[in-house]
Amino acid sequence: MTWAPGDVIVVQELWQGRLWAARPVIVVEDKPGDLVLWCPKGTVRKVPVAPPHRPDSASSRGERMANCLAAADWALADSVWDVSTLWLLHDDDWHAVWVSFLPSGEQWGWYVNFQEPSRRTARALQTMDLALDIVVEPDCSSWRWKDEDEFDLFLARGVLSCEVGARVRTEAAAVIERIVRNEAPFESEWPRWKPDPAWGIPALPAGWDVT
Repeated sequence: MTWAPGDVIVVQELWQGRLWAARPVIVVEDKPGDLVLWCPKGTVRKVPVAPPHRPDSASSRGERMANCLAAADWALADSVWDVSTLWLLHDDDWHAVWVSFLPSGEQWGWYVNFQEPSRRTARALQTMDLALDIVVEPDCSSWRWKDEDEFDLFLARGVLSCEVGARVRTEAAAVIERIVRNEAPFESEWPRWKPDPAWGIPALPAGWDVT
């Protein structure tokens, strides 16, 4: 399955075969081994929330998410994406590199989102977010962990296996080396990229929940 620039597809996150989240994105570039996607500010996506029948007494987002995953009883609700983001994905990687933009169109920074390697279907790109992230300054002069507490909680609760945890940490070490050396994709023209004004804001197409 190959997509054309401007196509709207769905990024589906799946947990044990069940839809965990879904968002529409626009295809920027699809080449062998590499995929670039665009998610502009204002995009409405579906995110997991605690179901109405179960009181949610969690004290943090990580606990809420861990409770939903453990109980496998989450519902989906609308959420508006608040940062225009270009996604750079490479086949078999356990992460995606995001280029975040300010409303002016200038680069805000880099963001490394650790996730399962993506799989293509006829209309969707399937993966699963693995909680851990890295935030990087635009010039790669510094970086910091994000949501490391959630990642550790998921491991402690058994939501993520030790094997997955080790794989993510190995992936993170390799990514950090590239950040420090300012290597691709952190040394690229993507921060200066501009979207086609005709694209607008993508919307979830019919069948967005079909896995």
